Amino acid sequence: MKKNKKRKGKRLVSYVLIIIALMLIIGCAAYIGYNKINQSSESSISNSITGNTHNPDSKDTASDASDATVSSTNDTAQNTDFKLSDDLAGAIALIAQSYNEFDSTSVEGEAWQEFFTSHFLMNSHYGFEYLNDITEKNSNIIDEEQAEYMSYSLTGVKSDFTFAEPLDYNNASSFFNDAYLESYTSEMLDDGVLVHAVITTISTTIENDEPVVSNTSYNADVKLVNNSSSCFDGYSISSLKCIQ
Repeated sequence: MKKNKKRKGKRLVSYVLIIIALMLIIGCAAYIGYNKINQSSESSISNSITGNTHNPDSKDTASDASDATVSSTNDTAQNTDFKLSDDLAGAIALIAQSYNEFDSTSVEGEAWQEFFTSHFLMNSHYGFEYLNDITEKNSNIIDEEQAEYMSYSLTGVKSDFTFAEPLDYNNASSFFNDAYLESYTSEMLDDGVLVHAVITTISTTIENDEPVVSNTSYNADVKLVNNSSSCFDGYSISSLKCIQ
């Protein structure tokens, strides 16, 4: 009986030791697993913080890019600014002086040839670059083909001119009345420019054998269309309407 009791006691101790060992193993495994989870969580937080860390250079880069965009936009706006040349300004004033309304139908027949010849080709008070160049090169002679080209440049409409003989710019004269474009604003269009102009006409009359000069100003809306063949800065006058 005593031997059996001793064996049972030894077995009980063995079972207890086994249970304790299992508990230790389970506890160690749980501890190791917890550490791994904790380390993984800390690593994720660290990476998140690193990813959101402020880079002072990035602000400078963004600022530089923004400045470059603004600069590019300003350059584009400046490149599209329209400036009316003396040639075109004078041409607008001359047409506004004689036409309350002007369009392609105004460029017809002998009436247009006479007007264009007297006011543009043989007017000593008004000259434009192309006219000055050809008269200088051709001993002040203007032929029909040159006149037709200048008329087309101004209006964008082709017309036929017939001269009894070539024009001689030495015979150019002036009128008692002059006109000039005093000021303007402009709007860019898809096919050209809309000009809002202020025209001043200077009229000279004779009273009691003395010249009397008077000025009259009025507004005119002028549509210029692109014409790559035009000697008037690449534009033609498509329409003009005076607003008294």
